[in-house]
Amino acid sequence: MYNNKAPRSIITVSLFTGLSRLLGLIRDMLFSRVIGISYVADAFFIALRIPNIFRRITSEGAFSASFIPIFSRDFSENKNKSINFAESVLFYMITTITLLVLLAQILMPLLIYLLAGGFSENQIKIDIATSYSRLTLPYIIFISLSSLGSAIINNQGKFFVTSLAPIFLNIFLIITLLFPNLNMIDRGYLLSFAVSISGFLHFLLIFYVLKKQKFSLRFTKKKDNKSLKDFSKLAWPQTISGFAVQFNILISGLICSFKEGGISILYYAERLYQLPLALIGISIGTVILPHLTSLNINNQKKEMKSLLSNTIKIALALIIPAAFGLIILSETIVSVIYEYGVFGSAEVKIVSTVLIGFSLGLPAYVLIRIFSSAFYSMSDTKNPLKFSLYAISINIVLSVPLFIGFGVIGIAYATSVSAWIHVIIFYKKLKELSRRSDFEGWKHIIIFTITLLTLGTISVHAWGTIWFIPVYLSYCMFWGGADAIWHECGHRTAFKTRKLNNFFYIIASFMNNFEPVRWRSSHSLHHSYTASVDPHDFEVDESIFSKPTIFFQS
Repeated sequence: MYNNKAPRSIITVSLFTGLSRLLGLIRDMLFSRVIGISYVADAFFIALRIPNIFRRITSEGAFSASFIPIFSRDFSENKNKSINFAESVLFYMITTITLLVLLAQILMPLLIYLLAGGFSENQIKIDIATSYSRLTLPYIIFISLSSLGSAIINNQGKFFVTSLAPIFLNIFLIITLLFPNLNMIDRGYLLSFAVSISGFLHFLLIFYVLKKQKFSLRFTKKKDNKSLKDFSKLAWPQTISGFAVQFNILISGLICSFKEGGISILYYAERLYQLPLALIGISIGTVILPHLTSLNINNQKKEMKSLLSNTIKIALALIIPAAFGLIILSETIVSVIYEYGVFGSAEVKIVSTVLIGFSLGLPAYVLIRIFSSAFYSMSDTKNPLKFSLYAISINIVLSVPLFIGFGVIGIAYATSVSAWIHVIIFYKKLKELSRRSDFEGWKHIIIFTITLLTLGTISVHAWGTIWFIPVYLSYCMFWGGADAIWHECGHRTAFKTRKLNNFFYIIASFMNNFEPVRWRSSHSLHHSYTASVDPHDFEVDESIFSKPTIFFQS
């Protein structure tokens, strides 16, 4: 069911995400025209960064990835059980996030120093950034609650409303930017307030839909909820992992705050490369998670692997041309979108250069979303966390020297390089997990050995009778099955453990009368030149270590 609906769901999410991003593009055009690259823009973008980080952790990643597998399991057993679980999560979410927001309100000046240390040279910048941030903080509460409702709705295979809801933020910001006769600082206050209002409307819409679907959640504490404990085991590593990813953004902002207008430059470049990322990466990641989770719950490993493989192919087919387009046309794109009002040609040049740096890592960002969903569907949150920490460490190590040497562009290159390393780590782990387990290898080896010994024993006892011929022929056929063992162990796919593959490869080589070292090399060559029409198979030819001279039939 899920597999069939996935492509349609991806299209639905992509369309409405695209609409949201189109409005976001209009919003950013107005940003560049009204506040440009300025200290007010830096202050507002820092204020916007804090709730955006929570939105990405809850609405776009960590929360859904932890909540959906547990909710899906409970819902398949009993709807009331799933509602009880959701109410428990709601209770702890409201209490925890409200306390965090209150604490952040009190400690906001300190947070600004931590997030934008470069602002310390300009007290006005510190003051307005603090004020703007306090106005945007309530958005965190509303978007976190909305993420709970969105996860429930998405689990039912309905993505229309949850994809539509983020449009509110862009609409309110656009309206605010169009207000006439406002100075820059006052407009920043109004923009900050609009962020929280949009979050509130988002929340109302989501919970209205939930009520229509008969998912009325109450603010109540449930006792002895096993599902809540399971959720906690998944949520904490996943939340840390999600924050770890966003930590890259925080570090980038902190470093860029030491350059006047650096945060604004970073923001404008990020908005452009995040457009295709949202349309492709986030849309696919949002849709594929419940489908992969469902397949995993039903132990449909083959279908799960197929869905993941097809998703990666589709994603790359879409994102690679987008990345090339942003790289080749970067200056033109930045000029057309941003070059208005206070945003001039000098600003176009620097933002387009930074955009190229980010675009180089665009396919990697999409693959990270897909690979993360694969692990989360299997309730594995530890590996994504570990891999994120590796990537963050690399990003930090690269960012500081590259920023010193090249400015904001260095931040973009550091981010792209760390993203590709992140992908490589993910890929190697997934490849490892896709191999056969030791159990499967042992099972086939034991069945083969017992059958061979049984037929051999019967052959000995049947010697001199008519039964010897069919039994011995069967014995010979099973002996020939050692070729399959030799092949799979040679490719190291029979067992997960490398030593077991090597051990049984040697045994099977003896049974086949193959010299193991020479034949491993020649067999690899055999797979490399499958189109050869050489009458002598170069697996056994004397010239096995040279390329065949004839590749294709004329």
